[in-house]
Amino acid sequence: MTLKEHLDAIRKGLKTGQYGNESAVSQGIVQRLLTALNWSTFDTQVVVPEYTVENRRVDFALCHPPMKPIVFIEVKQVGNIDGAERQLFEYAFHAGVPIAILTDGHEWHFFHPSGQGNYNERKVHELNLVESDNEENIERFHRYLNYNTVRAGEAVEAIKKDYEKVVQQRQVATRLPEAWNKLVEDADELLLEIIMDKVKELCGHNPTNEQVLDFLKSLKREVVSPLGKSPNPSRSTSPTPFRDNLPSNKQAAQQNLIVTMPSGKMIRHHKALDTFIEVIVELGLEKVRNVYSTIVSTEPFPNGRCHEVDQFYISTNHGTSQKKVHLEKIAELLDVQLKVETLNK
Repeated sequence: MTLKEHLDAIRKGLKTGQYGNESAVSQGIVQRLLTALNWSTFDTQVVVPEYTVENRRVDFALCHPPMKPIVFIEVKQVGNIDGAERQLFEYAFHAGVPIAILTDGHEWHFFHPSGQGNYNERKVHELNLVESDNEENIERFHRYLNYNTVRAGEAVEAIKKDYEKVVQQRQVATRLPEAWNKLVEDADELLLEIIMDKVKELCGHNPTNEQVLDFLKSLKREVVSPLGKSPNPSRSTSPTPFRDNLPSNKQAAQQNLIVTMPSGKMIRHHKALDTFIEVIVELGLEKVRNVYSTIVSTEPFPNGRCHEVDQFYISTNHGTSQKKVHLEKIAELLDVQLKVETLNK
């Protein structure tokens, strides 16, 4: 069978709920794909199950030469992948492996552990075996996980290069709003010319320079890469009051968020966002980052929808119901008791 045929069969099995536990994912998906990618899964010095690292065990270590790990694979039950990065990164850090993979069979997350930033910032690529295009899945599996490319050192070089591209794209994304504001502020001649030509094309009349400038100034918003900061902000270390400079969505405008902390303290603000941020600060920014890096990061999020508190960035790109789900998940990962409620205004 070709890799494509294996992936087609796995996709069908995932859709029908064939892989009901972690062992089924390991045997029915992971080992199957490793065999299709030319790994000798019967050679336990090359594909090492339950590889021991600092008295802990990673599900699979792929080795070249034998017993020298190059790739770690941590396997979870289908749908149980969130929050498992920390365990995988602890393994990878101690062993110094350049490629780490977290999968529940359905989703595959590829990491470059020796990169910088939190877990999410060292993620190079994600695959979804049900929703992603099979051609992309095939290309990525061969790029990072084919035995021959790993043995030749090509997989390590590929993931390093792809990690560098991710870093560059993140840096560009955080600068785009600032670049736009600079063009507007400087009344860039080429920008003015493009807009004037388009207006004439649409209505047959030339706008004046003043009209175009007034329009551009009306679009200018106070944005830099993190949410709600001007280019030279006066930074405050106080977490409250919180403000979000982006317009709230309809759902957030209709619902309020009420959170009761383990101490019994109730946190409730007029805006659900303010409640969300204060709860995360109360729980501890570093603690939340360690277990849920998609919500708290040490770098601005690529979409710019974030709020900075004490050099941490809290993602704000969620409706009120999503904020509730995220807080409940964080509480579960931190093993703390939170009562999270939504109330229609």
